[in-house]
Amino acid sequence: MTTERTRLLRALSTSKPASITSLALETGISEAAVEKHLADLQLEGLQFRVANQSGYQLAVAVDPIDEAQLKGALAAGGFPFIERVTLLDTVASTSDWLTRRATAGDMHGRACITEFQSAGRGRRGRSWQGGPYRHLMLSLGWCLQRETAALAGLSLSIGLALVRELRQLGGRNIGLKWPNDLLCPAGKLGGILVDLIPQANAGSYAVVGVGINLDDSGLVGMAAGQRVTDLAAQLDGPLPQRSELAASVLAWLAQALARFDQLGFAGDRAEWNTLDVFAGQKISAVVAGEKVSGCGEGADATGCYRLRRDDGSIATLIAGEVSLSLEHPVTGAQKSAP
Repeated sequence: MTTERTRLLRALSTSKPASITSLALETGISEAAVEKHLADLQLEGLQFRVANQSGYQLAVAVDPIDEAQLKGALAAGGFPFIERVTLLDTVASTSDWLTRRATAGDMHGRACITEFQSAGRGRRGRSWQGGPYRHLMLSLGWCLQRETAALAGLSLSIGLALVRELRQLGGRNIGLKWPNDLLCPAGKLGGILVDLIPQANAGSYAVVGVGINLDDSGLVGMAAGQRVTDLAAQLDGPLPQRSELAASVLAWLAQALARFDQLGFAGDRAEWNTLDVFAGQKISAVVAGEKVSGCGEGADATGCYRLRRDDGSIATLIAGEVSLSLEHPVTGAQKSAP
């Protein structure tokens, strides 16, 4: 069912302004509700040109996800849990929403997609927040037969699946930063957050959150000084429609999760290491308050990162404990993916 907000956005135009009254008549929404939706959208960062006499006009065209188109694309892509997908106008966090509303026994295949996250979160408490209708923000729940201790490389396998497919769309310079970032020479394109929930008997539940910046060079809320980019800047042609891309990402995630449950990260390690943006780079990490420096050696079969110190010894880094950074970053100089 199309939401009021989506109907309103379809009625708005970048070419001519529309009054509150005309928007209410066209959409079947009350004038008070139209005013509230417009005020909320402005607070969330959607830009309008506002003229007192003539009304509201979009500053930049937007592409709301269409529920019918989304479901059609999910069916065409063979996603088996179409009726478990929830599309929201806005939410604090898709992963938190999913975790709160799906009981452990009912988590498998449930997904939440939103147009705007007010409190999107990344790894180690960092935030991921951008303007509405300019990103993909979604989470998928999955039941895995593997125990939680055997899931250390899951975010790496998810990242690999996303980059593999995005490169097929034309994003040739997209690589992977351990453990969960999609990175381009121009900056961060997206990220992955995996929350693990042990089962009482055996196996684990995973909630996989994905954020991809599609067309928003003004993304805010990242770590201080971190550069960002968007998918539009990486493609030679136009962006796919957001409804189609959201369906594709859910299908990619489902396939990656099923593959990981069978093979673990060991099945993806070789390919992941070909896309490692820090391979061969002088990098550093802080482990237990101490700085460790060396040359990036890629991930091992469990998903831990290997760093070769200057004395030739290998430091093995665990994802939950550390973040990597270039020792001497140069403007625009993350290594391009092959």
